[in-house]
Parts: sequence; C-alpha cells; structure tokens
Amino acid sequence: MSYQVIARKWRPQSFDEVSGQAHVTTALRNAIRSDRIPHAMLLTGPRGVGKTTLARLIARCLNCEKGPTIEPCGSCPPCTEITEGRSTDVQEIDAASRTGIDDMREVIESIRYAAAPGKYRIFIVDEVHMLSVPAFNALLKTLEEPPPRSLFVFATTNPEKIPFTVLSRCQRHDLRRIALTTVGDRLAEICASEGISISPAAVASIAREGDGSMRDAQTLLDQIVAYSSGQDGTAEITDEVVADVLDLVDRRVLREIALACIEGDAARALEHVTKATSGGSEARRVADALLELLRDLTVLRVAPEGEGLFEGTDEERAELIELAGKTEPARLRRMFRALVREIEDLSWAPQPTAVLEMAVIRLATMPSGDDVGQLLARLDQLERRLAAGGVPSSGGGSGGGRVSNRGPRRRAPDSAPAAGGATRSAENDVDGFDSPPAARPAPSSPAASVPPVRNAPASTSDTPAPSNAAAPPRAAAPPTPDVDEAFDRPSEMPAEPSRFEEEPPSGPPAGAATPKPPAGAPPTIGGGAPPDSIFDRFKAKALELDRSKFASLDGTTLVGIEGNVIRIGADASFHVERLRARQPDLESLATQLFGKPTKITVEIASANAAREQSRESREYERRQRQEALNSEPVNLAIEVLKAEIVEIRPLGANAGRGGRND
Repeated sequence: MSYQVIARKWRPQSFDEVSGQAHVTTALRNAIRSDRIPHAMLLTGPRGVGKTTLARLIARCLNCEKGPTIEPCGSCPPCTEITEGRSTDVQEIDAASRTGIDDMREVIESIRYAAAPGKYRIFIVDEVHMLSVPAFNALLKTLEEPPPRSLFVFATTNPEKIPFTVLSRCQRHDLRRIALTTVGDRLAEICASEGISISPAAVASIAREGDGSMRDAQTLLDQIVAYSSGQDGTAEITDEVVADVLDLVDRRVLREIALACIEGDAARALEHVTKATSGGSEARRVADALLELLRDLTVLRVAPEGEGLFEGTDEERAELIELAGKTEPARLRRMFRALVREIEDLSWAPQPTAVLEMAVIRLATMPSGDDVGQLLARLDQLERRLAAGGVPSSGGGSGGGRVSNRGPRRRAPDSAPAAGGATRSAENDVDGFDSPPAARPAPSSPAASVPPVRNAPASTSDTPAPSNAAAPPRAAAPPTPDVDEAFDRPSEMPAEPSRFEEEPPSGPPAGAATPKPPAGAPPTIGGGAPPDSIFDRFKAKALELDRSKFASLDGTTLVGIEGNVIRIGADASFHVERLRARQPDLESLATQLFGKPTKITVEIASANAAREQSRESREYERRQRQEALNSEPVNLAIEVLKAEIVEIRPLGANAGRGGRND
C-alpha cells in the first residue's frame, strides 16, 4: 500500500476529533439527535479547517447501520465505503471541474432514485462557488424541494460568489480559523503517536506557519519529518531544523533586535539584522516577523495576563513580558507604527535589505514618548511663558502655519526680547519659564496673550505711548474653545485676522485712534484680514459642508472684495453657471460665516488676471512661510514643547485636496 500523508491518515473520524469547530459540531449533533436534518447545508470557511471532513461525517452519521447517530461505528459497510470514497449513495462532486448546466442535469436526474442500500441520498459539492450561473439556476427548484431522504452538502471558501437565491435555500455554517494552541496540541498528539521527537517551540513554529489551517500545519509537519528522518526511520525535530526547512527567522534573533532597539543601540540592532538575513531570509520576511513581535510586546505590556491575546508557549510569554517591561507602551506603539510605514516601501524598493536596516535604525533612535501629563505640563509652561512676555511687540503670530513634530527644528534664541522690552534672565527666571511678577499680566485678563495691533510699527522700544492718545476700545475676549473640538472642526474656530499679513509701508502711529469708515460705506467682512485669507476660509468652509454641491469652487480665484461683496472668478462658463445657480446658498453661508450680510458675484476670470493672481499668491505664501519661521511664538512653542517643524501651510491651502482646512 502506498504512503498516506499525515493530513489524510489523521483526518477526524468523529465529531469529537474535529478541532476548533465546536460551534458547528454542536449544532450538527443536535440536528441529527433530534431528527431536524435540513435538506441543504452550506459549510464555509478558509482552507484546511474541516469543511469536507464534516460533510463526510454527516454522511456517515446518516447512513451508518446504527444511524442516524452522532457516533458512527466506522466499521459497517456504509461507513467503510464512505470513508474510502466508493459509496453509491454518497456522491462527491468537484464543482471546479464540473461547472456547467449539463453536470447539474445529471445530479437532478440521479437524485430521483432512492438510496440503496443506504438510508439517505447525499450529494457533497466541493467548491460550489465555481458553478456557472445557469447551473445554479437549474439547481434551484430541486434544491428547494428535493425528494425525501435526500441531502445536499455544499462546501466553499468564497460564499460571497454564491447567488442569494441559493444561499436562502441552505442552512449555513461558518467554520473559523483554528487557534494556534489547538493546532499545536493536535500536532503534538500526532508526533507522540508516530514516535516523533519534537520540541514545544518547534510545534509552535509549525502551528504558526499553518496560519489557522490544520491541513497546512500537518502538511508542513510531514515535510519536516521527511527532512529529519534518519536511516533507521526515526525523526528528531529541533528548532534549527524547523527554521531551516520553513525559512523561518530565529525568534531569538528577533528578540535581540527588539531589545537593541528598545535600549537605543542601533549598531547592535544592525548586527542582528545582518545575522537574520545572512541565512537567506528575505528582508520582507524579517520585517513581518519583527512587526509581529512588536505587536506581541505591545499587547503583553498592556495586558500581560490577557487570555487569547498571545499565541505561544508560557516560556515565550514570560520572556516577552520581561522584554516589554523595559520601555513604556507609548514607545512600543510608535515603533510598531513606524515599522508599518517602512514595510510599505519594501515591496518596491530596489534594495529591500537597506530599507530594513534604515527602519531598524529609526526604531533604535526613536526618542521616548511623553505621556499626557508631561505634555499638559509643557503646554501650561508655554502658556505662562507667552503670558509673561513671550510675544514681542512687533512679532507676527503663526497665522495659518502648522507646526508638527518632524523636520528641521528651529529654536527661539535665548536673548529674544519679551513684551514691552522686558528680557528673560536666568536670575529672574529660576525654572526657565516663570518671569518676575511685575512682567506678568493679571491672570483674569484673557487678552494678555493676544498679539498687538496689526498695523503697529515694528519696535522693541519700551518708550510709552503718548498719554493723550485715544486708546481703542477693547472687545470682550471670546470664550476659549475646547482643544479637541478645535482640531476636529478648525473651520469653526472664531475668525481672527491673519498674523502673516505683510505690514503696509505706512500706517497710523502706535496708540493712535483707529480711523472710522466714512458714513454710508458698506460694512466690511473678515475683520480686516487679507482678501486671500477671507476667500480661502470661505471656500474651505463651503467645500467642507457639501463638496458635491460646491465642487465648482475648487479652482476658482478671488477677483476682489469690495465692502460686503465677494467677487469670484472661474475659468469656465460651466462653473460660472453652476455657481450662479448656487448663489443663494453661497450668500447664506458667507453671511453665517462672517456675521454680516454678504453678496456673492461670479464672473469669468481672464487669463492675465489668473496669472497675476497666481504670482501674487505664490509671493504671499512665501512671505507667510518666512514670517512663520521667524515668529517668536512659534519658536517659543518649539523650544518648550521640544517640537519640530514639518510643514507650513497657509489658510485654505489644502481645501482643494479634501475640503478640510488644517
């Protein structure tokens, strides 16, 4: 007799031997015991989890001489014939090779005859999703009202390809991937019965490579047994043998890489990466294994005693818990996310090993993450320092620029002057953040951190303003919005003038009364902000509210703002007509946004005007970025929060790429 592979030799012969599918076997047992057997069943699930095995078990339970029974004897002629695949009452059909309507006609003709000598006429259709649409349609009537004592058992890995008309006529059972520990226990049982010596770590490695499939794991075991068998027929499977045959990355080397990255030793991490790849393992395979290890470390750091969160031996769990305890969970999560981004480059990189090495260096040099308490403390220090004089009398704010935590860092100089000419000093500022009481504004004044009047001339002199100058009335400060809500809805933040606007060559002297508009002049919108910023803010808000409705705004230019009238230019008549049709909605939105009645006009923008607008816009953005880099509040925030500038975007710069104004 020819050799029978482990997967066939150790196929379950009873419901008790089926591993990891208790939710299905319990339902089938109860159905057979209570004589509630459906005339059509669908078994779905990934490869190697027991679909065909369960179909044959159902046939044996129904046609056994003692049956119907949930414990077939396995020795009577019907059981033996079904096991060997030569029963005339149980027909197995491969739908992958018999997909046409003619094949289904044969089944329909055959099902008319009663079972002989068995009790049930059973048709097992494997990979049923491969049937053609006409074949499914031809089967519908028979499937809905089959003859007595006949049964269809369908098995498939792709139930989504089966028509709903067929699914509605079947009782469906979904089989799941088998847990690693369940597969490992079954492999250990097989090895003990076969007289094969194998270590627990090797069993876990084989089960892990099986990826939830019992058949795949048993096939790998068969391959490793053949590799390690000696002349006397005995086999001894070690961890090295498993790693050599399956091209696995040594788990000890992976732990050394993770330990070096946690300790910040990039050189040692690179040495172990070279050791891992020198054996022939691909860089992508090493990266995937390292990513899985980082996942286990993070989970065990957060929930070391969690059930079902880690698949491995108890010894390996203890080692990983000890390793994860050497750093905080936040850093492990950041290392995981960083490695995920680097793995995306491995599939197309011309030098995958170099990408892996750079990724490991990045993990090893990654700074420790700050917890929420430390970050809140730094924010509090930043607020106190800004309130104590961190904003110079002539400095512009960060405006529309956005500061992130990556890129070249620009720190504020230590000798930067404070508001009103006060200078920070090491003697007066013991902890580096608190200033003398005299330089600190009253705590109840919310306007202490507001920058000075926008048109005031640049000066750091502490010369007081003339006593007879009329001070402009100070408006009540708006309530401070919630930080989380502000980041979620940036376009709903209270409107404030842009601090990046270029200072005009001339203006009223400091302390002079603000000139009033002439009588009868229309009210202005935007609070005196630059027209480009007003239009960008309006366009971003419109696209955020309903992009499909205001899509024609994307690509338009600002012709001008005259009082409360916004003139919009579009380069195509189609967009002009579309925007004119939406004009009432646009005016309502602008009125709500700016708090004043606003009119919208749409016209065709000339090519010369568009080019001139483009040049002015580029020059304006360049000035914005330069002023953001030179802004004292921005540099002060970078210094206190230990942040870095990644990108600077003016207001509305990304409105056309997603409708959100960051």
